[in-house]
Amino acid sequence: MPTDFNRSRKSEAQHSGAACPAPQHSNCDLALDHKTVDQWEISIRSERADAWVRTELSQPFGHCLGGRITVDVLSADRFIKSARAQGFRIEFVGPGGKDLL
Repeated sequence: MPTDFNRSRKSEAQHSGAACPAPQHSNCDLALDHKTVDQWEISIRSERADAWVRTELSQPFGHCLGGRITVDVLSADRFIKSARAQGFRIEFVGPGGKDLL
């Protein structure tokens, strides 16, 4: 198969969440992934975190999330500090690899 086809399929799989480990394998509630210079993506990985995020962001907007939130670095920092205060485990995915916070 052409290389471009393989890349687009991999991109589709990652975008749909197929490449993300299941919550029980990653042992985290949320994941923070550095996407671009000014964009970070927060992925919800547990039911408890999902319920908390929906409450924090208000029920009317919670149904629009799709399990992922794209934010800037300051918003990511505030969100993660708040999540840590609630006892959530967070996987950080950066240029150097993955870490649990």
